[in-house]
Amino acid sequence: MAKNKIDNTSLALDKDFTIDQLLPKELVDHYMIRKPIGVRVHKQDCRITHVLPESILIGKAFLGDCIVGIDDKVITSGDELHTKLKEKTENIHLSLKRNMFSWCFHIRTTVEKIQIDRDVERITPNPVNHYFVLIRLRPTPEMQIIDLGLFVKYNNRDRLEVDYVTPNSLASIHLKAGDVIREVNSQQICSKSMLRYHIANSIASSGVFTLLVESPIRDTVRDHIDLADDVVQIADKAAEEFKKLGKGYVPQPPRKANPKRNIKLKEEKTEYPIVSDIDPSKLRPCKNAS
Repeated sequence: MAKNKIDNTSLALDKDFTIDQLLPKELVDHYMIRKPIGVRVHKQDCRITHVLPESILIGKAFLGDCIVGIDDKVITSGDELHTKLKEKTENIHLSLKRNMFSWCFHIRTTVEKIQIDRDVERITPNPVNHYFVLIRLRPTPEMQIIDLGLFVKYNNRDRLEVDYVTPNSLASIHLKAGDVIREVNSQQICSKSMLRYHIANSIASSGVFTLLVESPIRDTVRDHIDLADDVVQIADKAAEEFKKLGKGYVPQPPRKANPKRNIKLKEEKTEYPIVSDIDPSKLRPCKNAS
């Protein structure tokens, strides 16, 4: 077994690569909607504090998002927003600055590395992808519960592996079950407590944290199932019938059942004996039969 010393540089980036220039500082989404918009905002920064159940922004606007523009006009206060919404227009172009978002960047495709001891690692032939994930989550007074939607576990190599992500959560955007979290904020982690500490500390201080994720390249080809010969023949016949239909085929509506038609059952019974029950020599050998 070949032993190679590991490099002390970060696993996330190569020496000639800097990702700081690519990191997004903010995310602004744009919507063309009808008035009224059905939200309550803070007077100073137009931060959304409540979304009404009948609002057209249900599923589009969330607590903490800020309204920064309407119809190409920059909005900085609640008074400007109120004045703009009073204009006699049916539709408006709304710009929302997200308080929470997830951003992902594919770093490289390489092979899996297994740590043997402190200074030695082993390279396996298993291909993996390295992703840099940035998640922004700034708590606001309106948020009673902050749920990232991320659940992790230790895999058979004592690595932190994504066990489950809550559907439609912030973590579900770029994280999947089976992904291995190698670093948080460029710091290598090896326990759940380290992961929890770095994420909580970053959210409390800056509202932004980064992850280095190692994702195995999954086989997208479905498992092949050998079908019986008679099933294959029936499928081939059905395929030929579909080919004969051609482009000019117009499906016909199903025929209505005749309610007057009665179904009669014959009282006579017809029995067919099973040959193997009469003549044991007709039995065929069956593999692994008990």
